[in-house]
Amino acid sequence: MNDVAPTPRDLRDGVPVSVFLITKNCARWLDEVLSAVSGFAEIVVVDSGSTDETLAIAERHGACIVHQEFLGYGQQKQVALDLCTQSWVLNLDGDEVVDAELRDAIIELVQRDDPNVIGGQVRFRDWFIGVPASKHTRAISRVRLWRRGAGRFLSEQIVHESVQLDAGGRIENLPGWVEHYGVESVTLRVQKINHYSTLRAELDASRGKKPSALKLFTIFPLRFLKNYLLRRAFLDGRRGLIQAMASAYYSFLIEAKKFEAAERERLGLASKP
Repeated sequence: MNDVAPTPRDLRDGVPVSVFLITKNCARWLDEVLSAVSGFAEIVVVDSGSTDETLAIAERHGACIVHQEFLGYGQQKQVALDLCTQSWVLNLDGDEVVDAELRDAIIELVQRDDPNVIGGQVRFRDWFIGVPASKHTRAISRVRLWRRGAGRFLSEQIVHESVQLDAGGRIENLPGWVEHYGVESVTLRVQKINHYSTLRAELDASRGKKPSALKLFTIFPLRFLKNYLLRRAFLDGRRGLIQAMASAYYSFLIEAKKFEAAERERLGLASKP
């Protein structure tokens, strides 16, 4: 009689999860990102023209690397998702590191393989000027783990893409954190604000959303109060104040850029100065 309890699955070939990323010049954090998911069966990287050490780092971690001109965030992630072969998939960005508690929770969920569970929702914690946000702030949570074939990205999601899951399955909230380093400095924060606000303004325009004078006037203070008070950014002191201001500025820029585009069209001006 064997007294050793059987395990749900033999892990000699790795945890049956495909980790997939879209990248361009992500070398600064990529080694840490991929090290945190070592032991997962597959890493898929879809790169749109990195000129730094991104590809060399991905190769060292045994990633399957595919080169693809950038198609927009939704389409680009769908290209990566289509290349995955494992039962479960985990989507990460090149500046997102899974901590030990979350890694263990992912492994437990996958090994348990409850047929009623379709995915896992994870929490994100921003690092800013060398310090993580307080665990007592209201964290942003997103579905980043799901059964392959049960979710997809929409091609029109050129920014702020999220997976669209099939109806009917349960999504579990997973403990632990994804440590997010991509807004670690004021400079990085401002660069991302400018880039993503342009994409979001273009997306809103394509959906027929017109600029609003009322929103242009109110969006900054309302978004600031939401982040600083309701999401409890004040717990992070001056860092939280800066982050809440930056988030409000991002929302303001979306409206400002929508207004600019509409005015340029009305006046017959070139789309860019």
